[in-house]
Amino acid sequence: MDTQFIDIPVADLLPHKPPMVLVDKVICYREDFIHTRLSIHKDVPFFAQQGVPAYIAIEYMAQTVGVWNGLIRRQQDKEVAIGFLLGTRKLTLEIPTFLRGATLDIYGCPKYSDGEIACFECWVEIDNQRVAHAILNVFQPQNGSDFLAQQ
Repeated sequence: MDTQFIDIPVADLLPHKPPMVLVDKVICYREDFIHTRLSIHKDVPFFAQQGVPAYIAIEYMAQTVGVWNGLIRRQQDKEVAIGFLLGTRKLTLEIPTFLRGATLDIYGCPKYSDGEIACFECWVEIDNQRVAHAILNVFQPQNGSDFLAQQ
């Protein structure tokens, strides 16, 4: 698949509701890649003092994966579906805080999927410098409603 540049609101691609839609926009995506962006300002969730703690990058990366999944599902004429972050491996944070005024570029690449369990390599850049990196393990049940009802 070619790279797609789109102008679809992120909230239409995630099962989240504001204010927990943390990613601002999709820059581009392919079947094997996603690039989203967000700006740090005093009104974003988790902002404290000078910025957002860098460990929130896990959720930024997870939502980027969710956006990718929403785009792929949309291509298949399917509804946006709930997914779960199971965990992360090899999390690296190069800075302690995403400072006010920073623009974060978040990237993800799927590395494995069996249809429900998947693994993504993700990273965050500020001004073309990698400031966070992780391998995310995610789960999307075939039928999210049935799965939640059983819990």
